[in-house]
Amino acid sequence: MEKKVLIIGGGAAGMMSAISAARNNHEVILFEKNEELGKKILITGNGRCNLTNKNLTWENYHGSFPKFASSVISQFDNEKTIQFFEELGLVLVEEDQGRLFPRSQQAQSVVDVLKQELEQLGIQILTRKKIRRVEKIEQQFCITTYQKKKHFGDALIIATGGRTYPKTGSTGDGYRFAESLGHKIIKPFPVSTPFRIKSVVCNKLQGIKIIARLKVYQGEKIISDNTDELLFTHIGLSAPVVLKSSREVSKVLCLNPEAELKCSINFFPEYSQEDLYKLLKKRLVNNPDRNIGNQFLGMLPKKVAPAILRYSRINPEIKSKQLANRTLDRIIKIIMNYELPIDDVLGWDMAQFTAGGVDVREIDSKTMESKLVPNLHFCGEVVDIDGDSGGYNLQWAWSSGFVAGSSI
Repeated sequence: MEKKVLIIGGGAAGMMSAISAARNNHEVILFEKNEELGKKILITGNGRCNLTNKNLTWENYHGSFPKFASSVISQFDNEKTIQFFEELGLVLVEEDQGRLFPRSQQAQSVVDVLKQELEQLGIQILTRKKIRRVEKIEQQFCITTYQKKKHFGDALIIATGGRTYPKTGSTGDGYRFAESLGHKIIKPFPVSTPFRIKSVVCNKLQGIKIIARLKVYQGEKIISDNTDELLFTHIGLSAPVVLKSSREVSKVLCLNPEAELKCSINFFPEYSQEDLYKLLKKRLVNNPDRNIGNQFLGMLPKKVAPAILRYSRINPEIKSKQLANRTLDRIIKIIMNYELPIDDVLGWDMAQFTAGGVDVREIDSKTMESKLVPNLHFCGEVVDIDGDSGGYNLQWAWSSGFVAGSSI
């Protein structure tokens, strides 16, 4: 039976759910608080939109119950996402690590083909409509806008996103709506965000990128261990290895803002201490008059070793022939385990994704329908599921949006 479906949120999940519901011959009204749809899509993948990943597994997802994602994604996986967008006219290209982008290299292309499909399906799009409250009145849902206009429908999909990049409209409204309808919210926290570190070393080395192994400790416990590209910034650390590690850091700080955390940087993750010792010893013998700080030329960016040594109270100007073996041992330990305190993560304005959200124990993974309120559905980042960077979060939006819309 044809229903009138109200959808709050014109992002990736909201647009997908609208298309999916309309293809099932439902009347659909899509509400978006911004002046345009897909505002957050436009900034994903540095403006190129990494819309899915060929290496998709449920293990790329996190949350209180990450296996919830498996049931949803199995109904609309990466292959179906590729097929969906190709049928809309989008040509995709694969880059490193299985990431897929539009051939145009513009996120706008993704938004354009989605908007074209919305229009062809006759979906009513109401932009600049900020929602004040949602209610269930007998068998219908009622949406009240801040313009005091009421809209009634048979089904409601909440696709408001999380709290990251609040300037795009993601301000956590969906949590308020869900709670008003009786749902529990797992406290949200920002993920895939840089670290704030008060260290002169980070400032001195800002702009330098290296491949490093980054371990994060809470006390003596390792809570994260990743190897990838590391970037020094004027306020701390960033780049993939930090973004991968940030979820556990944010989670700890969300529960306990006073928690003491530190990270350890291994500048030579591919070497054992013994192998690095032999390599450096050989370089010292071959170049005895070279300063110890310069013995790392060709192995590390020029500024790195002198800065690390100087702020570890080792003079980088010492001639190699004057270096004691115990000092060389100390240098190797420092360069393979350089510790810095983590003061904080940069928060919602800089985080790429939101962890936490509507408790998935109250949602049917086969339909994305509320177990508490019939005909209420959730999809996208508002739900307590978040993915790794690399297209996995947008894939969750497409999958959950499709399931929510098609199951009405």
